[in-house]
This record gives sequence, C-alpha cells and structure tokens, in this order.
Amino acid sequence: MHKALMIIGSLFFLTSGIFAQGKMTEFSAGLLAPKDAKSGFYGGVNFGRMVDERVGISLGVHVYYSSYTKSSKVGENVNGQIVISQEATELDQSATLIPIYFQLHFVGPITKSLDLKVTGGVGYELLWSSVTNFQKKIDGTQFFSGFGWNIGAGVSLPISRASDFYGELFYHGGSPSRDEGKTEEGLPVSSEINMHGLGLRVGLRIYNFGI
Repeated sequence: MHKALMIIGSLFFLTSGIFAQGKMTEFSAGLLAPKDAKSGFYGGVNFGRMVDERVGISLGVHVYYSSYTKSSKVGENVNGQIVISQEATELDQSATLIPIYFQLHFVGPITKSLDLKVTGGVGYELLWSSVTNFQKKIDGTQFFSGFGWNIGAGVSLPISRASDFYGELFYHGGSPSRDEGKTEEGLPVSSEINMHGLGLRVGLRIYNFGI
C-alpha cells in the first residue's frame, strides 16, 4: 500500500516538474452508486498543473461515504395532536472510501461559451467498512485496499478568466480487498467489496491556485 501511494505521488510531481505551465485546482461534490454499497456522497480535490492550454495532470484525493440504519417501530405515544413514535435500532452500517489518483484532464471547445471536459485517472484506494449489529452484538471495522480507476466526461463553463464551473458523469472502478488468512488446506482466502459504479459530480476549477 505505501509503495503504491509513493508511486502515485512521485509520478505526479515528476511529470508536473517536466511539463507544467501553470497551477490549477479542482473542487467537486456529487454522488456515487457502487454495486456492493449504498449510494452516497462522493467529492474531493484535485491539485494539478497545466501541460498546455487544453491538457492538465493532477493528484486527486477523493472521498466516498454512505451509511445505513435498520430500525423497527416499537411503540407510539399520542399527546394531543402530537404523535411520538418509538423506534429500536437493529443495525448501523457505514462505508468510507478514499481514492488517491494520478489523473489526466482535457478541456476542448464545444461552443464559444461551453467546453468539453474529459477526466481519467488510476491509483490506489482505501476503504473502511463499519458495522454495529445490536441483535447479534457485533461491532467492528474492516479495512480494505486495492487498485482503482475512474473516467469521466462532461461540460465546463468558464465563469471568469481564472475559473470554470463543470458538471461530469463518471464511472468509478475498483474492488478493494483484504486478506482473510488460509483454509485448512492452506489455500489463501480474501474478501472484497465491488465499488464499480456510475457517479455524477459538479465542481469548480481554479487556475493559478494550489500546490
């Protein structure tokens, strides 16, 4: 894991030092609907450099978060016109994913006031899955990690000389896994969570700003 993160960081700083013409930073927020988890918030920040007027590179740090609570109604109190419901919580579950990507960006004109925006990236992902099952008395957090990637396309609208507003449909790929030991026969066992899914995000790109 540490080696993969070092490679991503080194690749970004090496290429930015060779090709970069100017800084750019992107802030985004949206929604991701992965296959094996509940739809949840997806947002992050990209610290980048422009290679030329259309192409850029960036180091992206994003976060996905979703939660789920299962409860049942156990009672109800009526006080005049006010009804007070009582619920028992059976299950609390949450998932937090942190993808770290090396990314390429392209922005090209569609009209005088609208641009095509394309993003693609590869990197490493960290995932924490937490569950509290009050009925079975289970409480714990599992850690998963592994390779991840994303690709997106959308439109970008310049709002000033130094900033653009954009909307993007993207696809996230990745199945973070964890080692679960071995079987009695000595065969390795692992668990994974399929985080492949479509997402939608909006964001702000600021030129000549960032690290």
